Amino acid sequence: MEYRDCSLLRFLTACGTPYRILVLERREYLAPLREMFPNGELWCTAADRDVADEEDVQGLGVHWVFADYLSRQLPLEKEFFDYIVAEDGLSQAANPQDIASGLGLYLKPTGYLLLSFANMRHWRIISNLMEGHFYHVCTRAFTRDEMTKLMAASFYKDVQFLPVEGRRPPEGLVKRLEAGGFQNIDNDLLTGTWLVRAAKSTPEIMELKRMYTPVIRQRLAVLLRRLEYGIRLDGEGRDSLSLLWQLCREHFIFPAYLASFVKETVVHTNSLLWQLSPWQKSAVAEQREFWAELLEEMQDVYEDRQDFQVVMDWRQGQPEPLPAGQVPDMAVPPGTRIAFITCVNRPELYGEALLYMKQLRLPKGMEAEFIPIEGAGSMCGGYNQGMAKTSAAYKVYVHQDTLIVNKNFVFDLLALFADKSIGAVGMIGARKLPASGVWWDAMRTCGRVLHACEPECVVETACMEPEGAWAEVEAADGLLLATAVDVPWREDLFDGWHFYDVSMCKELQRRGYKVALPRQESFWCIHCPKEKPLDGSYKLYQRRFLREYGSELAPEI
Repeated sequence: MEYRDCSLLRFLTACGTPYRILVLERREYLAPLREMFPNGELWCTAADRDVADEEDVQGLGVHWVFADYLSRQLPLEKEFFDYIVAEDGLSQAANPQDIASGLGLYLKPTGYLLLSFANMRHWRIISNLMEGHFYHVCTRAFTRDEMTKLMAASFYKDVQFLPVEGRRPPEGLVKRLEAGGFQNIDNDLLTGTWLVRAAKSTPEIMELKRMYTPVIRQRLAVLLRRLEYGIRLDGEGRDSLSLLWQLCREHFIFPAYLASFVKETVVHTNSLLWQLSPWQKSAVAEQREFWAELLEEMQDVYEDRQDFQVVMDWRQGQPEPLPAGQVPDMAVPPGTRIAFITCVNRPELYGEALLYMKQLRLPKGMEAEFIPIEGAGSMCGGYNQGMAKTSAAYKVYVHQDTLIVNKNFVFDLLALFADKSIGAVGMIGARKLPASGVWWDAMRTCGRVLHACEPECVVETACMEPEGAWAEVEAADGLLLATAVDVPWREDLFDGWHFYDVSMCKELQRRGYKVALPRQESFWCIHCPKEKPLDGSYKLYQRRFLREYGSELAPEI
């Protein structure tokens, strides 16, 4: 079988590294890959077992997987492959995002997905459509912008494109298309195929992942975050700074690595440096030297960052003092309670979230309760159990992987609930739900939250900000929903883990209450979920939601 020049192998460089490479269906890649990577492990999927008997694949040491990747999950180990080669891999997928995100499960954190797709903006496709020929009804063509969005929604952080020109157009056709309003961006009217290399991480994050184990990186992120937000370790006997120093010494975490890690994971640089500053005056020479080298390395990695001057001030011994945290002057009737209710199946996550919740400031007269629900069969079921366990006036239904970092959270919440029309407060959501019922598909999303989906980075998810103290929304995300009224969660309909949050918002609105998102001058929460494709039950609950509430939606156009 002849090897084609317009190949995804353009992204690869031959070497002796024992990469693990999975090829989807295209056996013509196997011989060139074996030549390029003599020490590599080659895997290939095939719907037909006879493919493994073809002469051109004999002696290549291929591991065969007889399965259709478009119809079911592959029987392969997760986070196993360095590369997945999927030429035209999404062209016949019923749901390309499901396939792209599903394939990502088999990639190492430092892995790459290589794929190609027909360019919907190629002159030939446009010309065929204008002539009434719909040759791409059964296969998918994409634009580069569409593929960029699809890859982002499928949890790929860094996407590169290479163009492959198709047939040359008839004389003057491209100019006529441009005159008719077709923009020829980067000459893409002549690009027949786009080649894509999509990485699970940005180059900076990938470098951090290549050193130290996931457990060490996770521990490093946890300690830095506690220091950044001034979280004390009640009952542990040692503070986070001592634990960080111990971690660095035991695992030889050097200042240059720590500086790069801080750059990607810390939002409030000055706050962290205040917490680390005891190293500067330590009686232990090794700690003083580590601190001095850390600041020097941070100067280099922060050179192009807004916080560069903050780092320079610390290097020169002239840091700006942190403003004192203001505690509002607020009191509530004695015995007023607020309950934090969480469904728990991973105690280590809940333990960290609880550490943050227990250090929230409370108004005079207020008491806090913390109610973990273990073994819940659904989110609604667990939350109803939690509601039944307390008579608290205010309830905060919060995910086990959500850290509340605004220490005045309770004060800010009570200020919002002073408006008795507000039944619930969330962090991020949609002004109006779209016809799909999926809040993040809405035309106007609102609110903000920090996302730490992997230890090595923090991403700011910021949508429209309320013009005033708060904005009314139709739906808020369930990472945190605080209520001032008790309304049963609809476990009769939502007996799983999806659409429970937007259902509660609609139930409150049926009773005349508003759902509010606050104006956050600084992020109130950090959500730390693990990125993964939506499971198969998601669409089931979406259909249930639309059957129950679809007639009440008024999507914006």
